[in-house]
Amino acid sequence: MGYHDIYRIAALIVKSIKGKESEEERNELDVWRNASDRNRRLYQKYQDAEYFRARSIVKEKEYESSERIWKSIKTGIAKKKKRALLVKVVSCAAVFALLLSAGALWIIQSDVHQFEYQDDLTAIRAGDSKAILSLVDGSEYYLNSRIRLALVGENYAIRDEAGIHILDNKKGTDTKRKNKLFVPRNGKYDITLCDGTKVWVNSDSELYYPSAFASDQRIVKASGEMYFEVSHHDSWPFIIETDYGRVEVKGTSFNLRSYREEKKLVTTLVQGKVLVSSHETEDIIELHPGETAVVTDNQEIDVVTANVQEVVSWKDDMFVFRSSTLEQIMEEAARWYDIRIVWVSEERRHTLFSGELPRSKDFVDFVRMIELTEKVSFSVKGRTVYID
Repeated sequence: MGYHDIYRIAALIVKSIKGKESEEERNELDVWRNASDRNRRLYQKYQDAEYFRARSIVKEKEYESSERIWKSIKTGIAKKKKRALLVKVVSCAAVFALLLSAGALWIIQSDVHQFEYQDDLTAIRAGDSKAILSLVDGSEYYLNSRIRLALVGENYAIRDEAGIHILDNKKGTDTKRKNKLFVPRNGKYDITLCDGTKVWVNSDSELYYPSAFASDQRIVKASGEMYFEVSHHDSWPFIIETDYGRVEVKGTSFNLRSYREEKKLVTTLVQGKVLVSSHETEDIIELHPGETAVVTDNQEIDVVTANVQEVVSWKDDMFVFRSSTLEQIMEEAARWYDIRIVWVSEERRHTLFSGELPRSKDFVDFVRMIELTEKVSFSVKGRTVYID
C-alpha cells in the first residue's frame, strides 16, 4: 500500500466516524477492514475517544495542543451522557468530528502506515554465522554455525555434525594460489589460518588466503571489514593486500576496513605495531595502539585518534555508536540486516546519534533504539527502509 492509499483509508475512517461516508466509500472501507484481523482491530480502536487522547499527548509537538483536544473531547462526552442512547451515538460522532481538525486524520494515517509495514519490519532478522568457501580446485562449501572451517593438525578441514572432512594436505600445496572466504550481507564468520592467525570477517567481505604460506612471508588479500589477531613470528611478516594499500605486521591485533564503495583503507590498531602503506606513494606509516590510519583514493595517508571500542564493536557482536551520523549508522545496519536504505529526508543523513545495542537484536529493535531520539522515523516495505 502506497502513501496515497494510506491517506485514502485514513480519510475514509474519519468519514465513517463522522457518519458522512457514501455507500461506495462504506463498501471500500469494508473491503479494507475485512482484509485482515489486524485491520479490524485497528479500526475498532477508533471507536474510543480515549485512544485519540493518548495518541495526541504522545504527538502533541506534531500538531495542535493535546490539552485543547482533550477539553473538546470531555465537552462532547459530558453532553453525550445527558442524552438518550440514540443521541449518544450522534454525540460520539460529534466528538470525533472535533478531533478531525486537531490531527485525527494524521493519527489514523500514521497508524495505518505502521500496521501496513509492521510485518515487513519484524521480518527483517539479525545476521548470523554464514560464509561461502571457494577452494582453488573449484569446489564450494556453505559454512554456518554447524558447518565450520577448522584446522586439523596442519590441514584445513570441514567439521560438521557428520564428522571431519579434510579439504587439502599442506604438503606440496601451491602457496601462490588462494582460496576465497566470502561472507555475504546479513552474515559474519571467523576462521583460524594455518599459521594460527585468527580472523573475524564482517558482512559483505572477502578474504583470499593460501592453503599454506610461503617460507619468507604470509600474504592474504582482503576486501570489506576484518579483525585480525596475527600469530607472532619475528622473521615471518604477515601482509594484507587491499585495493588501496597494504598493512604489514609481525604479531598484533587490529581492525581493517576496505569496502570498495568507500574507496579507502582504514586500519585501527588495538595492540602491537603495524606498518601501513599506499600503492602509489612511498609513504609508510607506523601506527601506535589507539590510532587509525586512513589511505584515501588519492593514496594519501592520514593518522587520527581512534575510538577503539566503537571500531571493533562489531567483532564483539555489538553496535556501538558515539556521535555517529545516521548515514554511517545505517551503512552498518544495511550490511548486517541486508536492507536497502532510501533517504526521504536528506538532512536526516547528518543527524548525530550515540547508543549501544547487541547485534543479535532484530531490525525492529534497532529501529526502536533510533526512534527514541524522536529525530527520525522509519517505514519499511519488503527489505527497503525509508527514513524521514
